[in-house]
Amino acid sequence: MARGKPKLKLTDQVVLKLRELILGGGIAAGQRVTEVAISEQLGVSRTPVREALAVLSQEGLLGAAGNRGYLVQQFGSKDIEDAIEVRGLLEGAAARIVAEKGPDTALLAALESCLADGAALASRKDYSRDEEMCWAEINHRFHSLITEACGNRALISVLVLNDKLPFASSRTVVGGDTSTAQNMARHREIIVHAQADHQQIVTALRLRQSARVEALMREHARLAQSKIALFWEINSIRDQTLLP
Repeated sequence: MARGKPKLKLTDQVVLKLRELILGGGIAAGQRVTEVAISEQLGVSRTPVREALAVLSQEGLLGAAGNRGYLVQQFGSKDIEDAIEVRGLLEGAAARIVAEKGPDTALLAALESCLADGAALASRKDYSRDEEMCWAEINHRFHSLITEACGNRALISVLVLNDKLPFASSRTVVGGDTSTAQNMARHREIIVHAQADHQQIVTALRLRQSARVEALMREHARLAQSKIALFWEINSIRDQTLLP
């Protein structure tokens, strides 16, 4: 997947742009958003906007407003941090379960495929919004493989609920400015770090190091918090803009 030059679909571009507008306060908490207004604001047709709004609703960034569109949900930086922290706890428990019973060859092969795709992406000299979204899919595939393999239906159900909180899902990505070499390097640094984490996690699973892999997964989740903080810093945004 990552070995060719990634290209964002129009719906993905709209999702990413709307996430950034909401996170940056460009679309304020409590504000009503509609297909027509967003379509005109972004200069795109209503179909990708409709699809993007549905995605953001599933992520907990938007709430239904009857037949009049959506409302931007009210949340702050602590809400984001708490949701990501809970994801780390749940995914850590899932990884521990997998390590204790021993990962099967099919799971290890699938995880190795994720590592290969991630390595190809992390080695790129350039870094853009397309790469951001491509990494998000690799990352989500990696995390989903582990949680599904744990076989604990209760844990998986709670994780699904947590993913509906703003910026909690392993698939959620925030692009931000990569127009300067410095900003591009800082974005790449987080991806390179995440890729190294994935490698260590697979190694710990293979060796059935249950306590170690649980700790690695919990710590790994904190990189999502780093991405949010980087977005705010690069764009000179105070997280208070997200509060009610």
